[in-house]
Amino acid sequence: MACVVCTVSCDDFLKEEARGKLTTDVAFTQKTDAETSVTTLYRQVSRSSFGITQYIYSQMGDDLSTHPASNKLGIREWDKYEISTNNDRLLWCWEDKFKVIKAANYIINGVENAPAPQEEIDYALGQAHFWRAWAYFTLVRAFGPLPKVLSLDVDYNIGLSPVSEIFDLIVEDLKTAEEKLPINYSGAPKTMNGVNVVVNKAGAQAVLSAVYLSMAGWPLNKGTEYYSLAAAEALKVIDGSENGTYHYELYDEYWKIHSKQENLRNRESVCAVIFSYADELGDGSDMARGGINDIQDICQGWTDSRAEIGFWVDFPEGPRKEATYATWTFNKNDKQVYRWWSEGLPWENRAPYFAKSAYTKYGNENEYDFTQGYEAQANGWQDQIHQLVRLAELYLFYAEAIGRSGQTNARAIELLNKVRNRADGYGPVAVRPEGQNVYPAGMSASELAEAAYTEHGWEIAGWYWGAVMPRANDMQRMNRMKDHFNKRKADREYVFTDPDTGQQVRVHEQFGVADGEWHESKMFAPYPSEEVERNPIFRLSIEEKLNMIN
Repeated sequence: MACVVCTVSCDDFLKEEARGKLTTDVAFTQKTDAETSVTTLYRQVSRSSFGITQYIYSQMGDDLSTHPASNKLGIREWDKYEISTNNDRLLWCWEDKFKVIKAANYIINGVENAPAPQEEIDYALGQAHFWRAWAYFTLVRAFGPLPKVLSLDVDYNIGLSPVSEIFDLIVEDLKTAEEKLPINYSGAPKTMNGVNVVVNKAGAQAVLSAVYLSMAGWPLNKGTEYYSLAAAEALKVIDGSENGTYHYELYDEYWKIHSKQENLRNRESVCAVIFSYADELGDGSDMARGGINDIQDICQGWTDSRAEIGFWVDFPEGPRKEATYATWTFNKNDKQVYRWWSEGLPWENRAPYFAKSAYTKYGNENEYDFTQGYEAQANGWQDQIHQLVRLAELYLFYAEAIGRSGQTNARAIELLNKVRNRADGYGPVAVRPEGQNVYPAGMSASELAEAAYTEHGWEIAGWYWGAVMPRANDMQRMNRMKDHFNKRKADREYVFTDPDTGQQVRVHEQFGVADGEWHESKMFAPYPSEEVERNPIFRLSIEEKLNMIN
């Protein structure tokens, strides 16, 4: 990073034409500049991935909710589908992704000038195209039409490009990344604990599968052809993992996926953002916010997210649910633990909480203990990985895409059953006794698609830390956010049995959604007020924005 920032000499800096901007034609003059430009890019990626604010749109999913405290208003607006233009989370989500795009453009527009081997230049280009695609994929689903920024020049006349054109750019970037990135890496710093630290060819293929799934559904609705493309890209990674080309594998037990034990050697994660203790703690560091966002006993001050009750109630019992949600809630007032619905807890804290980002500050062998308080075992910032996409998700992408393209096959059903069998606790090879699979060999194409879609919701529940396809985006591409809106508006009463007392528990979600009827405009967030005030291209009416799909 220092090399990139300081490549201009003191004499050059004093020249009048150096107007405070470092251009690529003078930056890439040393052999090491290609590598250090990628380091700078990853710094922007990590800063764009460390907390919920950078993925605030995930709150629109039916798996996530937030605390009713007043300081959570900005997050709660997303949960209620009534996002204001001056929402305090809009700008961070928007700005951080465009910083990634800027860092990527810096490489794309200049790295070929570096006096470095072609292999290193291709590596830098592959990284840049991948992360630019990732940033735009995040932004286009959250905001809709976007300015397509491809250079470092400030273009005051740039307009908004339709959603379809942004998706075309994303596909083009990922295909370039797939072409230029290596299959695997060797040696530090590109590998650590036997896994890739930086994205490889499989990562580009995995994200491209997710992109094609999205293009097949709302709002582009490209249908069967793109479902087939999604299946093909997912299958590249699945086949590569089975034949030894890639080094990914399914964990035998679900709890290991987000465990501290497997944290920095995760072999199911196809690509991820990896955080490190190399820098100081805090929001300005290279650390990720761990635990602090999800732990109930600090929720009145810092915790941003928790689970929707309805999703928890409908979630199938078994090891996957036990690893997804905290079994116990620690009450810091009396130092006791309770079930989340217990009257021993303050009313505002009675909701299920996710366990996936609960990391301790004590090494990688100690898992978070929900019978103890947060202060006894965590500090809020952790060295951890934020998984973008896992091998199990690709099993489900493949199965769903096959089904939605109007087909069915034995392999798709087998992969679907592997995910479900592991979720239910069946063995190291995720196989049930013969004839006891949840999903039968004779299921129809539509049944296959819906089963894979639903299983993915349970697999990814509550994981908003960089996931390329969180539950909210599954719902968006299938145009099902309106169903969730209406369900929340109906204020359903949830009834279940307390496993300790055998008594019935009756609860409601703690707040509803926006007043009024559903409108398709709720599928996209408004542009940040700071952008709207400065640039008239963002002053679109709802109708104008929805007319800029194709």
